Amino acid sequence: METSTEAAFEEQHSLQRSTMLRVYNYYRILISFLFMFLFIDKNFGEFVGAVNPDLFQQTIVIYLIANIIIGFSPLVISKDFTARPSVSFVVLTLDIIGLSLLMAASGGVASGLGNFLIFTVAFAGGLIHGKISTALPAIAFILTLYIEFYLFFLDQNEMQRFFQAGILGIVYFVSNIFFQSLSRQLHRRESEVFTLEQINQIVVDQMRSGVAVVNKDGELKLINASGKQMIYPQDPKAEMNALPEDLMAKVDSTVTGNLKQTFTYSTVQDAPALLVTLSKIRTSGAQQDSLLFFEDSTEIQRKAQQLKLAALGRLSASIAHEIRNPLGAISHAAQLLSESQDLDSGDKRLSDIIQNHCVRMNSVIENVLQMSRRKTAEPKKIDLNDFLKDFVEEFSVGYSEHCQIDVTNYPGTINVDFDPIHLSQVLGNLCQNGLRYSAKKTGSHKVSIVVGIEELSGVAYLTVIDFGAGVPNDLVGNLFEPFYTTETSGTGLGLYLSKELCEANNAKLSYSNSDVRGSCFHITFFPSSRY
Repeated sequence: METSTEAAFEEQHSLQRSTMLRVYNYYRILISFLFMFLFIDKNFGEFVGAVNPDLFQQTIVIYLIANIIIGFSPLVISKDFTARPSVSFVVLTLDIIGLSLLMAASGGVASGLGNFLIFTVAFAGGLIHGKISTALPAIAFILTLYIEFYLFFLDQNEMQRFFQAGILGIVYFVSNIFFQSLSRQLHRRESEVFTLEQINQIVVDQMRSGVAVVNKDGELKLINASGKQMIYPQDPKAEMNALPEDLMAKVDSTVTGNLKQTFTYSTVQDAPALLVTLSKIRTSGAQQDSLLFFEDSTEIQRKAQQLKLAALGRLSASIAHEIRNPLGAISHAAQLLSESQDLDSGDKRLSDIIQNHCVRMNSVIENVLQMSRRKTAEPKKIDLNDFLKDFVEEFSVGYSEHCQIDVTNYPGTINVDFDPIHLSQVLGNLCQNGLRYSAKKTGSHKVSIVVGIEELSGVAYLTVIDFGAGVPNDLVGNLFEPFYTTETSGTGLGLYLSKELCEANNAKLSYSNSDVRGSCFHITFFPSSRY
């Protein structure tokens, strides 16, 4: 990660150097036209080109043409070439030579053109680092002294000009070193900021929670991989430029001040809802961007379910234990009473009723205790096709009647994460119910099991279909409630426990009427992780 971060930063720094050099070239073109205007205007003749007008004229023309060519060269030359420090050194050296010739033709340091060299060597300190950068003020200082010696022998200046040239040379070095130091500090700070930015990006991309930043027009500024997976589970690698319209409508309708707002959003029907936390980010001006965090509610629901089951299990186990002891005494007393020779047929019938209900209540207590003793789900990777083959074989052997279980397998391999013991319990309960209700209507113990993958969401499913009378619409809402049953001998805990086991394994058990007017129980297996 460190190597890639340094490479990315160096690439960014090279682009900045290329941009800075291009801006400096535009500045050189500007001052070239300025010198040309001052030279043409006779009112400024004593300031520029006063000593040698011909040299000034030739130099300024060449200087202007060279600056125009260099200034527009990035249009035809790659940025990688112009970003090289050697290119910057050559350009700045030629600039120093050109300005020195203009200064010589105008009377040396007395003309004031030497001040333009200060900016050049200072800019060199910000653009190039190290000894090669310090060589530029040295070149400028040597040329300045040479010009003063040249003008001195021509009787065009006085001895005090050498002192001014020395002061100007010191300013060259000080400005270059100062800007080198300042540039290094900015470079170091920029490197730290860039590294932190890269680390933050990696952390955001690795987060299990989805993160997205969107403006008021619905355009995405940032979204991590987990956010893509949650919003578009069917195609998480697709390019996203905006949030879905229904999600953006919820964002717009959610009023937030400085507080966070949370709402739910479902990407696919029957899929677990996403918990979306919305915060407003104030940007420049009055515009506000929206920061959204997406949380998969499956894990939250699972933890809440485990807490609920743990509390319910402890309470139920305590109640069942208290009931079981007197119930055993009642059952034993009824059994002894039924063995009495003095009972008539009516009393014996009442005794049998007591014993039957004791057996039924004992079965309820056993189911409650089983629920309270149930261990936490331990999901494993299961191939549904292979699992159903073994399940049907074992179930058919243990079933009291001859049964027919038709399985429609998925053409390819279909793997789900589910506790095998829990899945056997759920399928066993659904198949027992289906076979019983099919036999009541058709006289044949028959169910059908279908395995497949949802087209829209891409999640696996398993459906158990019977051929019974189905469940009336007014009773469907009570199907998964504990202790609810339409049978006189049922406990009403089978479907409830099956639903709880599915939810503990990140799956959903639902009911619908089948096409053959029977019952259809649908298990949807959601992925154990969103990405």
